[in-house]
Amino acid sequence: MLTTLRKIGNSRGLIIPSAFLEQLQIENEVELILEDGVLLLKPVTPLRQGWFEGYDPAKDIEPLSELQELESEQEDWEW
Repeated sequence: MLTTLRKIGNSRGLIIPSAFLEQLQIENEVELILEDGVLLLKPVTPLRQGWFEGYDPAKDIEPLSELQELESEQEDWEW
C-alpha cells in the first residue's frame, strides 16, 4: 500500500487505515523501531495482558498434595 506523508507542525505523519488498526489491535500507543533501514510500527500491549483469560481456579492442583510424610519425620526433635 502506498501512502503520502503529511505535514503536521514541524513533523510529518501518515494516516493508518482503520482496517490495519483493527487487525493489529492498535488503540492509542505504538512503538516505533528503526531496524536495518526499515521503520517498524508495533502495538503496545499492557504487561501481563490476558494472563488470566480462561483461568479456572477449580482446576488448580494443590502443589503439596502428593507429598508423603516419612516415619523419620514423625519423631520428636531433641534440642
